[in-house]
Amino acid sequence: MRTMFTLALIGLFGAAAGPAARAEEHEGPHKGIVVEWGEEEYHAEIVVDAKAGTVIVYIYGDDKSLSKGKGVPIDAKILTMTIKGEKSTTLKLDPAPQGDPAGTASRFTGKHEVFTKGGKLAGTLSAKIGTKPYSGDFKQK
Repeated sequence: MRTMFTLALIGLFGAAAGPAARAEEHEGPHKGIVVEWGEEEYHAEIVVDAKAGTVIVYIYGDDKSLSKGKGVPIDAKILTMTIKGEKSTTLKLDPAPQGDPAGTASRFTGKHEVFTKGGKLAGTLSAKIGTKPYSGDFKQK
């Protein structure tokens, strides 16, 4: 009985933690940081290459497409990444379609020296998909 009560409490507190907490539990197919947009409508995976000073952001739909590594093309023209630190940095990430329909992309890329520093990244990733704005915070562990 005590075990069932404990499991019920874990489930209750896990649900109360909300979408942001659940997003932090995810690791992307490319072992990147996962950001949740909306009520699990979209997920973005941030993958940094410190040697090259680049970042790739992969876009997925719900948890199922994230776990399968199945990219979802979106009609956003750019993604905006703001990296927090002593001096905040805001970057515009450009579409880098990977066989996506014209005018859409499931991958976005950018390059900046901030990615060569090797520290833990934290910030916000946002985009406008169609007419709806999406935004989510991230923090590298």
